[in-house]
Amino acid sequence: MSFIRVSSSLVLGAALFFTPATQLSAQEDSNLFEQGMVAFHNGNFDLAQSKFRQVISENPSNADALLLLHQSEDALLELLIAGGEFETFAREMLASARTEGRTAMRDTDAAAEAAEGCFGESYQDRAKAIFALHQNYGPFAAVPLVHALGDANESRRLAAVYALSRMGANVVMPLMAAARSSNTEVRLGSLHALNVLNDGRASALISDLAANDADGSVRALASEMLQSRASASSQLVAQAWSFFNNDANGLSSIENHGAMFSIDGRNLVAYDVPQSLVAAEWAKRFMLRAGELGADTSAALAVIYASEVAILDGIDGGEEQAAAQRNALLTLSTASINSGLEQAVANNMIAAAQQLISALDGAGNSDWGGLYNAMDSNVPMISHSAAVALSNRGQHGSDVVQNLAAAVRLESKRIVHIIDGDSSRANSMKMAFSDMGVSAIVSSDGASGLVNMHLASNVDAFVIAEVLPDLYASRVSKNIKNDPRFSDVSIYIVGEEGLTAIDVIDGFGGLSSARQAYANMAAAAATALLHPAHAGVADSAVGSLVGALNRQDSVAVPSAMALGFAGASSDVADALLSVLADTERSSEVRVAGANALSNMFARTGVAADAAYFQSAMTEGDAALSEACARAIGVMSAGHISAGVSL
Repeated sequence: MSFIRVSSSLVLGAALFFTPATQLSAQEDSNLFEQGMVAFHNGNFDLAQSKFRQVISENPSNADALLLLHQSEDALLELLIAGGEFETFAREMLASARTEGRTAMRDTDAAAEAAEGCFGESYQDRAKAIFALHQNYGPFAAVPLVHALGDANESRRLAAVYALSRMGANVVMPLMAAARSSNTEVRLGSLHALNVLNDGRASALISDLAANDADGSVRALASEMLQSRASASSQLVAQAWSFFNNDANGLSSIENHGAMFSIDGRNLVAYDVPQSLVAAEWAKRFMLRAGELGADTSAALAVIYASEVAILDGIDGGEEQAAAQRNALLTLSTASINSGLEQAVANNMIAAAQQLISALDGAGNSDWGGLYNAMDSNVPMISHSAAVALSNRGQHGSDVVQNLAAAVRLESKRIVHIIDGDSSRANSMKMAFSDMGVSAIVSSDGASGLVNMHLASNVDAFVIAEVLPDLYASRVSKNIKNDPRFSDVSIYIVGEEGLTAIDVIDGFGGLSSARQAYANMAAAAATALLHPAHAGVADSAVGSLVGALNRQDSVAVPSAMALGFAGASSDVADALLSVLADTERSSEVRVAGANALSNMFARTGVAADAAYFQSAMTEGDAALSEACARAIGVMSAGHISAGVSL
């Protein structure tokens, strides 16, 4: 059981502060909870878990969860301490309840007014004010108190330190921002508070200040607080990865309020950041500081920037921010981006890897190591993206061509995310998917699964264990469905009843309509094959290109064009003629077919029946008529005269 960063005051305080806005949507929710607690106290843990699962299955609203918390804080605290699935249930209700109060927490003017009670003369009044301020405003309670750390009045500074030191993990993040203030008193006060809080996430910051702060008093205090003798830069890097990977020493979900903090003198300012990016922003901040201290963090920064681009691409209105992160990524060296790509591939960071591949697919690049490494990935979208980039940069080896040929047939490529703490069951299902040509990405807990979900771009289905080490399947499912990229993707919950890989595969949607990303990759691969086709080294892809002629235009048109330079048989000519003769097909693909036949004849002498061209010329399509006339001329299939009549 983990009891990190969730205290009894958090549960009790939320119950004392909030007034429920609604009654439980169904009285059964409350009754089920009471029944579960009776079973829990009687030692019937299976029945208790069953009742709590029923509460979750009722999908209580945030306000409902808040009311349950208000009515049953002692019981929830008991479950929180019990560990296992009971702790998971308590955290679930706690997280839902806290969501209800997040808007009120952001009222910094109200927080400043409430903070004045922390400076009163009565100890009892100060204690009440500190408790209420913490519970009502969470991390945003730090804003007025950090301002007081720089006050000319020493008693106010000491009172602010005391108040902050009593507020728990919720104020660690704003205090770490405040400890970078240009105001020495603010830095000292922040360190005093962090010393009492004793949160391991501040260890890297403390080591940095102990070694590098400009003020001797700050260095001395930080030196007394050292938690590790490792270098500041190495600790900063380790802490950055903890944030990025959402591990036990990172940012918990209940601490993520969609905000970051910056400091200007004694003014601590909260600014909005999408919740899915807060951990990455903290990781970036620590990596940049480690770089300032001499550590080579450029590859890690490449991964972080690429991940943020991928996430922002899925957020409405995130285009400008995504462009800024991409430009920051591009200013890193090619070697750093290559190294970052290797890290992303090794950790199955699909969307991040694709962004890094895209960054390498541009002017001036001459280092292909990362792309060739990515092409060996067992994740199709990573492998194929790398092959497209290599072809675009003039790399036309047989492995690249074969990879592109497979990408043109991408309709058969599928990806499933498995989120399951039972490694035996998860790996067994992964192998079953693999046997049927489906790639599976496994996460052992809900947090990791959501990270992979946020960084993914193409998923055919999610398979989630009913109970995970940290979350219920219902919460993971809600997060997935809230992402517009996955609104139509099937989610399967693995409970007591068995679920097979075949069950999941049978529920796959059609790629051509619901999964445009696959079609885009097939089109990109067909277009990329034009390069080796021109170079005369695309023979191994001819079969795939012929098969792609029946796909949508974005795939069929470049495939036809490539066949003009790679095809060399009557079978290829017949396939192109079929496209040309099909009046249901678009003008663009029929023109591409006619031009391909001209190019193939010029190269190989393989001719086609001129009657097809002559027939198409009578349809009144100017572009198609010109392409057919050219083909007749190239093949010397007979002159067709034309007179002038006005």
